Amino acid sequence: MHLAAEIQGFAGDDPKMARLVSYWGVTVLLYLLCLGILWIEVYSDVAPQQPAIWLTALAFAGHGLFYLLIRKSKQLGLAPAQLSVYQGRFAIIVTVLGYTIVGPMRGATLVVLLVILVFCAFTLEAQKTRSLSVFAVVLLGAAMIGMRIANPERFETKLEIMHFVLIGTMVVVVGFLTGRMSDLRSALKLQKQELADALARIQELAVRDDLTLLPNRRYMNDLLAAEERRRAAAGGPTCLALLDIDWFKRINDTYGHAAGDHVLRRFAEESRTVLRPHDVLARWGGEEFLLLLPGTARADAELVLERFRERVQQLPCMHEEQTFSVTMSAGLIELGTTEACSSGISRADALLYRAKSEGRNRVVVSGPPAAGTHQAGLATPAFAK
Repeated sequence: MHLAAEIQGFAGDDPKMARLVSYWGVTVLLYLLCLGILWIEVYSDVAPQQPAIWLTALAFAGHGLFYLLIRKSKQLGLAPAQLSVYQGRFAIIVTVLGYTIVGPMRGATLVVLLVILVFCAFTLEAQKTRSLSVFAVVLLGAAMIGMRIANPERFETKLEIMHFVLIGTMVVVVGFLTGRMSDLRSALKLQKQELADALARIQELAVRDDLTLLPNRRYMNDLLAAEERRRAAAGGPTCLALLDIDWFKRINDTYGHAAGDHVLRRFAEESRTVLRPHDVLARWGGEEFLLLLPGTARADAELVLERFRERVQQLPCMHEEQTFSVTMSAGLIELGTTEACSSGISRADALLYRAKSEGRNRVVVSGPPAAGTHQAGLATPAFAK
């Protein structure tokens, strides 16, 4: 457990950060292997000691710096791809310098260049991977020319040309293949994002009314079930209200269904400015809405409904060049201590019918039912809206 905690502290809690640190750890192991080969040649008197010391110091200092850059990348504004480019260039430079130091086994160090490019393909776009391939070939060619000029006895021209052609061809091929891999990875990433967006949209449509952008009936039913569980555990007052836009059928018949849709949207928009953050208004069906006021006593809920009713009454609606107003009626109830939400909705529906019968544009209120009252759903007559 202690070791796992130390590893987590070293890599960080962020999964992306931990992945970058793990990549860094793999490159450290690769460098240790290559430096081990270099120092074997040093102790065999095949490679010079002083350049090997400088190269080892450069490798360790560079990797220590990159670890700090990775851990502080968010604060420094460094993107993972940008860090990968820097690390790739640094690795290529160190490998090419190692090639100039190592003795007869230096041809084997060229394989490290291929490993670097393949490794970068997992984090970089195709264009950046190909640019690193060009950088590697150009730098290696320049190093070979410099080696030949500085120490012609040690570096044979034919052998260096053979190495250059071989590694150049392999780097071009690997660069092309890793580029294709990067393209496929980018395409898969884009496809994954598109699927995630589509899923989020489907989930949104499943719980939200497309016209008003309010929660729909399915979502409200789930919310009511959760509210019943909460009340059973913690208690406290809860109010429900059924709201209905008055004479909505007349609006559709007079101005058309587009005007009716406009009224529904404006009604929903106004609700967001009037209702409290924890109140939930859902489109229950047609021009009817269900309002849940959790943790709210009847008197406070009545104030909320009256404020909303007055706001709707003052709401101007436009159709072409005609302006008209709308009103709403509501039936508000406070749930009994053990009353089911379905029973409360039935009582609110009966009060809404009463509000319509008494002239509309009003809120009719009822408290919790008396103890022992039968709380099954109440049948209510149909009424003209």
